[in-house]
Amino acid sequence: MIDNVRRTTIPSKWYMDEQILKIEKRNIFSKSWHLFCSTDQISNSGDYKTMMINDQPIIIIKDENNSINAFYNVCQHRGCVLLDNDGNAKSLKCGYHGWVYDLNGNLKTARGFDKQKIKIENFSLKPVEHHVWMNLIFVKLQNECYDIKKTLTKIEKIISPITFDQYSYHSRVSYKINCNWKIYMDNYLEGFHIPIVHPKLNDAINYKSYKTETFENFSLQWCHIKSQSSPYKKSSSNQKAFYFTLFPNILLNIAPGRLQTNIIEPIDALSCNVHFDYYFLDIEPNQISKDINFSEKIQNEDIDICERIQAGLESNGFDSGILSTEYEIGVSHFQNYIENKINNG
Repeated sequence: MIDNVRRTTIPSKWYMDEQILKIEKRNIFSKSWHLFCSTDQISNSGDYKTMMINDQPIIIIKDENNSINAFYNVCQHRGCVLLDNDGNAKSLKCGYHGWVYDLNGNLKTARGFDKQKIKIENFSLKPVEHHVWMNLIFVKLQNECYDIKKTLTKIEKIISPITFDQYSYHSRVSYKINCNWKIYMDNYLEGFHIPIVHPKLNDAINYKSYKTETFENFSLQWCHIKSQSSPYKKSSSNQKAFYFTLFPNILLNIAPGRLQTNIIEPIDALSCNVHFDYYFLDIEPNQISKDINFSEKIQNEDIDICERIQAGLESNGFDSGILSTEYEIGVSHFQNYIENKINNG
């Protein structure tokens, strides 16, 4: 466990300063792993998904051999974004001048150019490194990233015998929240507020069992679930909920028979998008609805709190607060990470 507990919060201006966000994009998001999607969202040859990650257009596509490829979603002729949204394609054709790439990113047709006069192999799509873990696909934009395999192996051992390989993608729910992305992270990283803000969640868990553990590049919160009031799949085994935070902005919420991933995406210094993706294992539709409705209620409570915090941090009545060394060590761990990245890159 990482033991470097801070007593005071980072400055309030860091939650509203566009220059700080620029530094975060440069020092944090450009040098981090990002959760993209699951393999069952691109199950067939030619299936692709596109996403903007830290202002970079990325595409993931399955080729004719069912291998997964990741590229910058940018034509190498004049820099036009190739494809929008998600879909299936036999090749990737630029909608500007008609250059065509195969599913492995190789340029096949350079309309307007003589193949004998240009080295067509020099104009392949720029690759993006990716890693698949339990059917979740992660990508990184630069080499300056931590060893995600090492981190995910630790998580695997913690949650064993749970695996997500057989879980099926169900749906995505997205929220635009009027708060800095770090406020949402701070709020997620402690269960201290649960009895006050989330009475229904408090009824579903054994709050006295709530624990926080910190590690290099991630943290874990976990607790026992009360089977009689749980909204999740009933199990004869010891029921636990796991809440993982992979720095900087990936959340894994694990409950019996269900994985919910969250991606927290800055829009500007004062707002963010939060994307909830749901995965289930052999669960009845009515149980799935119960789970999603329960999560929706918790999320709306968190949105209200996060937006109230943003208003408070922007006021003249607050600058820097204090952190509990017993209940807010996850927040402390994350804010140490943020401070180090902003100050040292």
